[in-house]
Amino acid sequence: MTKFLIARGHDGPARVGSYSMGEMAISTPVLIGPSQAESLALRYNTYERSELLKDTPMVVAIPGIKDILLTNLREYDSILLPSLIGDEILGVEAGKLLLQQQMSFIKEQEITPSSAIVRVPASLDSESLRQGLQQFSQAGVRAAAFRFTGALGPTDFQMLILRSQIPRNWFALAIGRIDPHSLPLMHYLGFDAIDSSRAFEAATQGIRLWRMGSEQLTDGESARHCSCSACTSHSDINSLDNDRLIETLMKHNLSTYQMLLSESIQAMRSGRLRWLVESFTHATPSMASILRKIDRDLYSFLEEFTPTVGKSLMPLIGPESYNSPAIRRFRDKVASRFKPPVHKKLVLLLPCSARKPYSDSKSHKRFARTMDYAIGTARYGIAETILTSPLGVIPRELERIHPVAQYDIPVTGDWDSEETAIAVRALTTHMGKFEESVVVVAHVSGGYLDIVKNAEDNLKQTLIYTSSNDRATSGASLDLLDETLRDMRELVLDGEHRRSDLEDTLRATADYQFGSGAGGLLIPEGAGLRGKLYRTVICQIDREQICAYNAASGMLSLTLAGARRIADLGQSWIRFEGQEVKGGSIFAVGVKEADSGIRPGDEVIIIDRGENVVAVGRSEMSGSEMCEFEKGRAVTVRHKLGVTPK
Repeated sequence: MTKFLIARGHDGPARVGSYSMGEMAISTPVLIGPSQAESLALRYNTYERSELLKDTPMVVAIPGIKDILLTNLREYDSILLPSLIGDEILGVEAGKLLLQQQMSFIKEQEITPSSAIVRVPASLDSESLRQGLQQFSQAGVRAAAFRFTGALGPTDFQMLILRSQIPRNWFALAIGRIDPHSLPLMHYLGFDAIDSSRAFEAATQGIRLWRMGSEQLTDGESARHCSCSACTSHSDINSLDNDRLIETLMKHNLSTYQMLLSESIQAMRSGRLRWLVESFTHATPSMASILRKIDRDLYSFLEEFTPTVGKSLMPLIGPESYNSPAIRRFRDKVASRFKPPVHKKLVLLLPCSARKPYSDSKSHKRFARTMDYAIGTARYGIAETILTSPLGVIPRELERIHPVAQYDIPVTGDWDSEETAIAVRALTTHMGKFEESVVVVAHVSGGYLDIVKNAEDNLKQTLIYTSSNDRATSGASLDLLDETLRDMRELVLDGEHRRSDLEDTLRATADYQFGSGAGGLLIPEGAGLRGKLYRTVICQIDREQICAYNAASGMLSLTLAGARRIADLGQSWIRFEGQEVKGGSIFAVGVKEADSGIRPGDEVIIIDRGENVVAVGRSEMSGSEMCEFEKGRAVTVRHKLGVTPK
């Protein structure tokens, strides 16, 4: 009997967990290889072609669709069900028949369903797979295998599409030809076991595999230096006889896979797995191509598992980053949820800065001083908007939120056509939320200036440029900004304004987190706010704490009172099936319904079966995962009924 459990933590669909085979528990993700790979925790062989290893659980592959009688399998082995190699040339109907054949095989051979691994035919479409897997799920099957050719072409991409369709609590196995440079991508897309047999095939061909690329060892030519223990044990690898060369290359190649898997797991734990995947797009053109297709066609799958919070630096190294899930989600949320305060009568467009948050940078401090000197408190009537790639537009109120406060991009001053188009669309959408009477001051130069000029025909507001071709931070540009703001003070800004940055920021953040309207409910007129934006801001109503803004995350945390104020919005809710929330966690077994829009890291509201708010906390899973999983921590509870908030 086998069992798969998923542990806490996410970085996209990538996860860690445990695959139990009898009494042996294997940490996942894990490499799987042929039976002779003694250094691997999980190994496989083909039934009747080699002996099963004594006392070692294995994945046993059934060779093709034929009459066969299973007689010597152990109860702790996993069974890779029979199918057809090269089934991608068959049609959808044939793919359905292959699934039916596997179900019949389970019944005929009386295989324990939890030990079975379904081979997913490449010829299936998503709907046919979904219907077929319902039968397997009802029977108790919880694992699926996907075969890759290594070309990363249409067939492999179809396999990735089908991978995204299996139940979230299933064990996912990637088999076939998987080169080392594809391994981080496979981990990122949620495969729990990844075939490393290419390491052994390449060794028999005299090929030494590297992180990116490979090396064909040829007599008479000097070999590339390698410091691994297998290669350094010989003074001249080319002088080895064939058997010793194959053995050495097997060890080297497998070490390459093990190193990359370890690197991928570490990157996931630090929130940098997506960056690692993007860095491998330079291995081959097909790697760059397939990641762009994944971002385009599998965005919903990637985004569901991408955390909404993060502390580590997020490097965005090029076009591969433009539509990564965290970046695209931010653009979408700003476009759909941000509502400018009604008292903002002037929009000031500014360039981004290398330092985050922008307010801490030298350039933005100079912009702030110029505004203070020119118009004093009237600056609170200005909607400061930062232009940047690839996030598009950043309202000043959201500059501390993830991923705005963590991203880092190469700064050259040159913008390519794609990032310019992204920013133009974002600016056009953003300005569509302001009245036509609002004046737009564009204090930008270089590529930022190009964005504004490209968007100009789409904007209904009056535009004033204050830096022309000079740098935005130059003395001449700042003088022109000062002069323009002084002119606008009476004409547009109506003189003095009361300070509103605390409430503007908290309202914008609430709308971003919980949907439009949340800001007005959590921070109504007359709410008591105390604190500083670069630390913590507390919101109280009638001396009762409603929420708190944390500058480190740029997010709001709720109290029970705050949760009750926005519960009717129908966002970020989890229905708890238990009698009482106890301890500091809610586990998936106690959740049967939840908002499907919940993502890892979200602030969530826990309600009971009577629609009463009983707790608030931070989600550890997506909303759909909570409903599908039978084990695992769903929510880390912060406040609950009967406990006084700190």
